[in-house]
Amino acid sequence: IIVKSSSASSYPVYTGLPIVYINTKEGAPINSKEDWVTATISISGLDEYSDLKETPISIRGRGNTTWIWPKKPYTFKFESRTEVLGMPKHKRWILLANFMDRTLMRNALAFHLSELTSLSWTPKNRYCELMLNGKHMGNYLLTEQIRVDKNRVAIDEDHPQSFLFESDFHYDNEWQWREYFESSWQSSGNIPFSVKFPDDDDLTQEGFDAAKSYIHNILTVLYGSGFDDPVNGYRAHMDMDSFVDYWIVYELMGNHELNNPGSVYSYVDSGGKWTAGPVWDFDWGGLSYSTSPQAKTGLVCWDAVWYARLNDDPWFRSKLSARWNELLPVFRQQTQFIDDLKAKLTKSAALNFAMWNPAEDASQNGGKIINGDENMTFSDAVDRLRKIYTERMDVISSKL
Repeated sequence: IIVKSSSASSYPVYTGLPIVYINTKEGAPINSKEDWVTATISISGLDEYSDLKETPISIRGRGNTTWIWPKKPYTFKFESRTEVLGMPKHKRWILLANFMDRTLMRNALAFHLSELTSLSWTPKNRYCELMLNGKHMGNYLLTEQIRVDKNRVAIDEDHPQSFLFESDFHYDNEWQWREYFESSWQSSGNIPFSVKFPDDDDLTQEGFDAAKSYIHNILTVLYGSGFDDPVNGYRAHMDMDSFVDYWIVYELMGNHELNNPGSVYSYVDSGGKWTAGPVWDFDWGGLSYSTSPQAKTGLVCWDAVWYARLNDDPWFRSKLSARWNELLPVFRQQTQFIDDLKAKLTKSAALNFAMWNPAEDASQNGGKIINGDENMTFSDAVDRLRKIYTERMDVISSKL
């Protein structure tokens, strides 16, 4: 990477990460989440991955809260399915900025933990340096976008009862509705849902009504009398292994987004059981006592959305505890993953935080802290995250 200093001189820096070069047509800015900008992409995979020759793409901004920060996240699409940094071919990809995460690794760690569970698909990801129109933009996490596809959320795209859902408090999707059950996570019983597959342009009113009915019928059983019946209760309609493992990943990371809910995904394949996943969005609040103070001594997601009702059932609580004890030895080994990432990202982090300082931009969050590590060095922030990670395992074990 050629970095320009304040004296206008330039010098090469090698961080060890692949370099993604994106150039928009005539240097056009990317300042919208709605409008696609014509561009090209090329990638230097260094010695680890195959290079990608200059290829046409379209690119635009993405994210909700993350879009307001100075370091922008992006989504881009190829004209045809393309392999990127060893990840399976697809048209759609994400560049996560991780601006508010001083460790740069909350998302990557959560994805890694998810891959250790039974969840059927987790977004693959690669760290990279982004060069946009010749300017170094810092460290990014190039990630598979959550899409229905044989290489991603692999459900039957042709079946009228195959759906991908998102529950998100922003409530800013085209095809969306709310479910109201008095026993759910807030007094109003207000759980938002949107249909993410079929795509907005492909979804019909008939399909939307079918999606709504599918979820409503399951929640009617879940929040009804006899919900815990082993034959006719919720277990007949929900893939319980996925709902258990999904909760475990969020609880271990202390991610309060499950409570909001924010970026909470689920799906159904061909009218089968409702299935949890994939996981998404861990850069704000994960493994932080500052944003989730209850994580220091207790559980964060016990009463989140439908889990409040599931935990009314002793059978579910027992299954949760047994699965946690099964995964715990594997989770304890993942401190090495954190250590390895720290070593891998040290050079890149130094450049990144010389350009972007979340502590200086706290005013954009009303002056409030983000993860509580904004004023730390990268090294100290990672050490703090590692410590909280180990403490979370002990706390969860004591509560389950």
